[in-house]
Order: sequence, then structure tokens, then C-alpha cells
Amino acid sequence: MHFTPPMLNLNKLIKPEFAIFRVAELFKEKIKREFATAFFNGYGTEINIMAPGQPDWVEEQYFFLGKTSRILRENTFNFTSRGYTPLLPTTADNIWVNEWKADEKTVYTIYSTIPQGYKGNLFEVKPDEKSHFVDIWYHENLEPIQVNGKWMVEAKTDAFPEYELGTNNEGAVDCIAQFPIILEGKIDGDFILFSSTRNKGEIRLWAGSPSYQNEAVILEAKNQSIRISEHFGRYEGDFVLQYLEEGILKDEIILNLKPGTPRRISFSRKTGIPQEGPNQMVMVPSGKFEYKTTNGDAFIPYPKQDEGKLIDMESFWMDQFPVTNSDFEEFLVASRYQPTDPSNFLKHWENGKIPKGIENLPVIYVSLEDAKAYADWAGKRLPTEAEWQYAAQAGEDREWPWNQKTPVTRRLEPVTETLTFVHLEGIDSTLVNLGNGKLDPVGVHPKGANPWGIQDLVGSVWQLTQDEYQSGSHKYIILKGGSYFKPSGSWWYVQGGPRELTHRQQLLRVSQGFERNATVGFRCVMDAN
Repeated sequence: MHFTPPMLNLNKLIKPEFAIFRVAELFKEKIKREFATAFFNGYGTEINIMAPGQPDWVEEQYFFLGKTSRILRENTFNFTSRGYTPLLPTTADNIWVNEWKADEKTVYTIYSTIPQGYKGNLFEVKPDEKSHFVDIWYHENLEPIQVNGKWMVEAKTDAFPEYELGTNNEGAVDCIAQFPIILEGKIDGDFILFSSTRNKGEIRLWAGSPSYQNEAVILEAKNQSIRISEHFGRYEGDFVLQYLEEGILKDEIILNLKPGTPRRISFSRKTGIPQEGPNQMVMVPSGKFEYKTTNGDAFIPYPKQDEGKLIDMESFWMDQFPVTNSDFEEFLVASRYQPTDPSNFLKHWENGKIPKGIENLPVIYVSLEDAKAYADWAGKRLPTEAEWQYAAQAGEDREWPWNQKTPVTRRLEPVTETLTFVHLEGIDSTLVNLGNGKLDPVGVHPKGANPWGIQDLVGSVWQLTQDEYQSGSHKYIILKGGSYFKPSGSWWYVQGGPRELTHRQQLLRVSQGFERNATVGFRCVMDAN
């Protein structure tokens, strides 16, 4: 049997609110065309399943039917309104458009028999400042463009096998809606922030396309934010935000989280507030701070979510020096801490004891979990990267802790598209360890302190911050300060030596044993109010 497209049901013009169903018989053959033409005409499908048999392709067809049915149900007032205009003029042959106007929303159903698929500006629309266009079949934001004085909107349809032309399985569909602007939203790091100008209905947030196989997070219609990692784990891609009233779709926007985009998944907790100045801690006063960062190899991208922001910093206390072996031993004795993964834990100690002479050296071979355990015991916490940098820069836009009297020169050695090895020259060795490979005790470079008296900020050990990021398949921690070790055997190693206060370095979260190494330590902070 040959089928002539499009099958246009003019009963819709006579009585648009009349309930019409297209009757389809599943057992005979694949019937995607039945579902597609019913959808194009704005009504559902009645399936005759009295005949026996459950073909192996039925689930795929039901998925297509579910997708068309969902759009029909959520836009039912459009498909039963008298604002129906069949067969709008189009810019291409073998693809047809019906228009369905109702109140403040217009829906366009599209049916195509172009087997190679279609993508292009298809029909004329009338945009205005109070509305926007969305492809609600593919769930994409659309922007009309002006062509020869007319505003045109892009449509697209999937390809299908050419041999199905003329059969009951031919064809593809699309659906575009012109919505009033109700929702606004954006992705900021690990948060989706959104607002609604109406509050009668509900907001549905989808990771991926809305469907009966997917599950939305249902939220109140108000200004709010939602944490991506908490609700959607490692998902990256499109988030569909919908506003509905009594099951009717009123607006939709699509937000995209580009795969590999770093997003901060850690959050800061408040510590207790000390009654008096804690021992060997420095008061960091409150102030405004323009957040600027630099980094080395960015094969795994660095976060940009706070870059250039003016941040209001509250006052806090910061350790004057990195935590030492002696400090950490006191913690172990008092708390009887045992790491869940002991690999490389305090590898430089001998039989669980500090070797003589290194008591006042920064503790190394500790993981993020080890450092957090120490901080909890001490009533402190790890600093965020912003806190570390604000304190290190003493509230100023300084590159080094000390007042660098002559410019530091940088000899650049390009290696790859993302990596340039930087050789720093012109720093006074009395201020800081320049990378001689020997870890110094804390406090041996007092001239290298910043104006607030915080010491050993650079050239000692890479210092852990609490900022942990998810970037696709990777998790990493941000380190600051550079270290005493400057590898020269290969540029593939992390660049060591003292690093600028704006410089950040990733430490991949592979395992606790991987994180524990000879060049990473930490210092702590306490909240002051």
C-alpha cells in the first residue's frame, strides 16, 4: 500500500475541540507514520491490539508514541483551540507545518518525508520581546533570524531509511513552541540558579530530555538554586527547565553544562569562634577581593566560575605556618586517628615516629582526608582557594607575599598547545626556597612573610585547599604556593619552586595513596565571626 503525505484531517478546522483519535493496528507492520501524522494533526492514537503478537520493534515505536503523546497532553489547549492554521508556507518541499495558537503560546507541529533529514530555516514567525522560541521535540533554545525582511525559525527532522518512503513507517517530526518569558536560569559552577515570574504551578528540572523514561526533580515555582552533584551526580549536558500549571506546559528553557566543565563540589562549614587569638594564627581582616588566577597546563580544564568576581571576604584566622610533623604527631596521639587507606601515609616517618631533626618541617605524605581529620580535631578547617589567596595577598593585588622590588622575569618554553613551561628568574633566595630540593623548617624565611605576617606561603610545600572539583570523569583538589622541589629532568612534571600567589595547581583525586606525596602539605583557618 502506498501512503500519500501529508494526511491532513480537516475535521480539526470544523470542530477543533472534538476528540479525535487515529486508529492504528500494531500487529500488521511498523506504524511510525500513524503516530507521526496523528501528532502533526494535533490528536492522539488509538491502538488496536486485539490481534495476537508482540513484535520485537514495538518498544522503539512506543517510545516515539510516548514522546508525541507527552507534547500533545502538555499542550492540549493549543491542539483544541480555534487558532489552528494548517499548512503554513515553508522554504522546503516535502516538509509541512501546522500552527496552533492559544492565548499566549503558539505551537508548530512539523511532519517531513525527507529521508536524509532536514535542518534549516523553515517558516516565518513573529518574535517579540516578551516571548521566545524552543524546539520542544529536541529541547533546544531557538533564535529566529531575519532573512529577506522576514523572521524565520530553524527546524530539523531526523533521517530515516529511504526504502521506508511510501510505507506506514515513513516520516519524521519536529515541534516548536513560542512561549511567554516566564523562566530565567543559568549554571554557575555546581549550581543551577533559576527564577519564575509566576508561582501558581511547579517547576520540573530534567537532566536530559523530558520523557516517561526519565524522572524530573519537582520544585516550587520561586527563585532558588539546586546543586547539580547532589541531584544528578556526574551528569553533564543539557538541563531542561519547565514551568507547568495543572500539567500544562507554560514555558521551557534549556541550560547546557559543557562536558568537562569544572564545578566545585565541596562546600565550606563554619568552625567555632575562638574567645581570644589562637596560638600561631594570624587575623585576616574582612575586605573586598577581586579574584584572579593563573595556572599551568590546562589539558584538564581549570575552573573559571569565580574568575574576575569581586568577593566580599569575612574575617578569619589563618595558621602563620604550615602544619608541622610535630603538630601532626600531637593530633595522632590525642585522636588515635587511623586512615581508611594507609597507603603512603606519613611515608617519611620511621615506624610511625618522626625521624630526629624534622619535627619542625611541614608535614607531608598526607591526603585531603588526613588534613581534614587534623583540622576537625584542632577546631579548624582547610581554607578555600579564595581564602588562601586573599590572606596570602594581604587583601591586595600582589603577585608575591613580599614586596618584590624588581620585576620577576619569565622565560617561556612552549611544550604543547596547553602547556608552556615557565622559568622564573629574579627572586631573592633569602626570601624563599627557590626550589633546591630540600624542605626547610617553617619560619626560616621571615623576610618572605606577607604584610600580615603569614609565612611560608610559597616555595615550601604545595598547600591543600578544601576546594574539590568535578570535571567529567576527573575529580581534583586545588593546591597553592608551589614547593621546595623544582624538577628539571622533564617538563611533564608539575612545575615546582615558588609560584605566584594567583597560581593554582590541580591534584587529581585518584586515591589517598596517590595524594600523599613529598611536596604537599597544608595549613588551616578558623572563622572569626
